[in-house]
Parts: sequence; structure tokens; C-alpha cells
Amino acid sequence: MPHRRAARTLALALVLSAFVAECAARPLPSAQPVIVSPDATTSAPAEKLAIRGRTFIPLHSTLIGQGGVTRLNFSGALSIHNASSTNVLAIEKIEYRSGSGKLIENYLSEPIYLKPYASLQVIIAQDDVRGGTGASFTVDWSNAEGSDEPLIEAVMTSYTGPHSYAILSPGRRVSRPQ
Repeated sequence: MPHRRAARTLALALVLSAFVAECAARPLPSAQPVIVSPDATTSAPAEKLAIRGRTFIPLHSTLIGQGGVTRLNFSGALSIHNASSTNVLAIEKIEYRSGSGKLIENYLSEPIYLKPYASLQVIIAQDDVRGGTGASFTVDWSNAEGSDEPLIEAVMTSYTGPHSYAILSPGRRVSRPQ
């Protein structure tokens, strides 16, 4: 009898493990991953935007702790702020990548033009672990000559039982392919 119970437990564990692996492999649907107020956007400016930039932002969706014993999953909010008081900021591309550099998602099909001092966010749910350790965003943007660069950063939060954690990750300008 104990052998049957052990065999059933093992079979149930294998089925559950396969189910969990299958669920983890599927992309998670997101109701609204890019959040931007309609009042924050405008149409493309008439003049060509002369300054083109790319910002790299680490967003750790999973951190490993205690010497590899525990995993802590984080939700994330990528925030993009137009720091100019007078000029439009074009957000042309937002890409989310895994820790291995693999493209997970490209969030824009066309540019978004932010009014002065306006902002947008991209949300990653806490149970979305596709990025794993070392996940990141790249944001391609353009603005007018003499404009301030956008302020781009990620905020990661995790809630586990009575504990909560928060990490701020600033973006860094990197070279943009032509």
C-alpha cells in the first residue's frame, strides 16, 4: 500500500510539474501593458526631430537570493517622462528583453508623441517571469534640438506575505544603431 501511495504521489507531482512548466512557457496576457493618458499625447510635430537616442533600463523581474535557494518575483513599471517644458518627445520603440538578451515583447507598433512634461508607463506583472534574472528594456526616442533628454527609469516592487520590497533602476543612454 505505501508503494502505491508513493507512485500516485510521484505521478501527480509529474503531472503538476508538466502543467506548471506549460503555463510558465505561455506569454501572459496583459490587459493594458502601456499606460498613457490621451491628454498626454499629441500628433507628430511638423519639424523633423533631430536628436535620436536610446536608453537602456534594467528591470529585474526575478532576483535570486540566499545563495540560489530562493527566488523573489517583482512587478515592474517602466516610466518614460518627457523632461522638456516646450518640445514633443517621440517614443519610437519599447523593447523588453530577457536576461539572455532575447526579445520578449515589442510594445509599440507606431510612435507615441508625448507632450511637454507628459509621461507613460509600461507594466510588467509580478507573476510574469518571462524576463527572469537580468531582464531589461530599451527605449528608442527622438526629440528636437535643444530639448532635455527624457527621464526613463524602472520601479520594481514585490509583496510576499508581510514583506514588501522596492527597487529603483535608472536608465542609461547607450548608442543607438543607425
